Amino acid sequence: MTHRTAQVMDQAEGDRDAPDLMVMRETALIALTPDATPDALALAPDQVATLTATLRGHVEVLAPDVDRLLATLPKNSPQQFCARACVGEARGKLRAGPADSMEYARKLARVLVALCNHYEQMRDRDETPEAAALRHLSEHSASCRTCTAVDGQGVNVNAQCETGDLLYEEWRAARRSSRPH
Repeated sequence: MTHRTAQVMDQAEGDRDAPDLMVMRETALIALTPDATPDALALAPDQVATLTATLRGHVEVLAPDVDRLLATLPKNSPQQFCARACVGEARGKLRAGPADSMEYARKLARVLVALCNHYEQMRDRDETPEAAALRHLSEHSASCRTCTAVDGQGVNVNAQCETGDLLYEEWRAARRSSRPH
């Protein structure tokens, strides 16, 4: 199992980079794959413990960030209530652990995905459509196995990627629509 951390935890609060939502979602996906049932997912006990610890770390990093972003939302808005409930749920899951079982890992993974969604929604509220489209294209291009495929010399093979092509066209359309006519 690949083990990456979302961000360095000991940095000063204001100096910390934005959380790496892509890594967080990939980690959650390990616990939430469609065949992730107790008998179908063959992770060794030490792998389950590592996965659980990693998920806990991600939730511990992201929940305070989402909580801080709540201040940017209009008071008593439905989005604020929902995000606040999610942060409360995350804190409850952290208090309930640690338990090194796939059931607990899945609970952490589900709340982590919800925190990622809330973080993105609040972070992107003031983002222009062009900037959002470019960010989506960049995030995809940096993580897609097809887009990052290289040959024996380490040169990108420029393989066709339907998702990459679609995101590129969305970015171009957003760019065209943002320009004055």
